[in-house]
This record gives sequence, structure tokens and C-alpha cells, in this order.
Amino acid sequence: MEKFIFRHIKKYVKKHFSLEYKEICRRQKEIFPKMMANAPDLGGKDNSLAGNLTMFIIFLSFYEATDHRLDGNAIDELLIEVYNSVRFLSPLMNINHKRILNPLRKYLYKSYKEYADNVRKNQAEGKWLDTWGMRVNPNNTDEGFAFTLVGCPLVQYAKKYGYMEVMPHMCKLDHQYAKLMHAKLIRTHTVATGADSCDYWYVPDKSETAINYTGVII
Repeated sequence: MEKFIFRHIKKYVKKHFSLEYKEICRRQKEIFPKMMANAPDLGGKDNSLAGNLTMFIIFLSFYEATDHRLDGNAIDELLIEVYNSVRFLSPLMNINHKRILNPLRKYLYKSYKEYADNVRKNQAEGKWLDTWGMRVNPNNTDEGFAFTLVGCPLVQYAKKYGYMEVMPHMCKLDHQYAKLMHAKLIRTHTVATGADSCDYWYVPDKSETAINYTGVII
């Protein structure tokens, strides 16, 4: 995923900053390893979510390399372009169909539980202390699929190094993911907005819940 996002950012930079493209890429190449050196150790490839922090720092390295011109609005545009590049997969991921939703939910819950077990195991050994905690289907719903992430190393990094202005835009990636699955993400709180966790409930976008929900969505 990180390489996929990296290619799309470079494509965006080449399109919008064509005269400076080579210099921006040169600067990004210098900046990125320095920013990664400041990142907490989340376990690397052994942690299935660790790549999210790497992806965030890739964004930030280009943000710095463009003198903050790859800003929140640019991130919004970029995420739409990323979605458009993979939307051909959307019919295969339409969770309005139970034949798609049921096996997907089974697979995701299995992988989420494995992640949560892995976190507990590593944290008991003093490792992965800054990674996300995971609660699988905390409200025991049988509609769509749901989970809660406790804490957020992206927000920790953003607060420590002064990047909170881009966090709301980064969080929008989750809504693009929902769109790809023909889902609606019902999320009422995030760590970026001051909570201690982020709640996720993906429901089919044609369901009564999605259509009639009028509460807060972040």
C-alpha cells in the first residue's frame, strides 16, 4: 500500500508542480528517512497496521518537500484520484450483497482478532507500545462490520512534530475506503478530534441504517 500511495503522490506532484518535480523528489528523498527515524517502533512488517504510519510519513515528507503546498486540500484531491484509480474493483466489493459482505466480514474479524492478540502478546513483552489497540465488533452488531481503534500513533506523531492541521484530511481516507465497498462509514469520534479512540461501523450504503442515520459522522 505504501508503494501504491507513493506512486500516486509523485504523479500528483509531477502534474501540479512540474517545473519543480525533480527538486521536490530530491528533497523528499532526503526528508523521509529523517522523519521515519523519529517514528515509534510499531513492529514493522510483523504489525499489519504499521504501514499506515509509514504511509502518513510519506505524505508528510512530500508536504515538507513542497514547502507545505501539498496541503489538506491537495490531500483531499489526491485521495479522490487514488479512489478513481481503483474504483474498477468496486463492483467486486459491494457489501450490499450478502455473498460479498458475509465472507468479507468473517475474514476481517478473523484478521482483527489476530491483530489484537498479537498486540497483547508484544505489549506484554514491552514492544509495540505505541500501536493501535483493537476492539472487534464492540457493540455486537450483525449489520455490516465494526471495530474500534484505541489510540493513534499518527496523531501522536502529528502532535509531537506539528502536523495536526493535516490529520482531518488523512482521516478522510477511511471514507474513500467505504465508498469503494458501497458502504457508509458511521464514525462518531476520533483520536484526532480529542477522543481516546476511533469508532468504525461500515454499513451497506443502501441499508436503512445508512439512509436514515442522522447523527454525527466524522
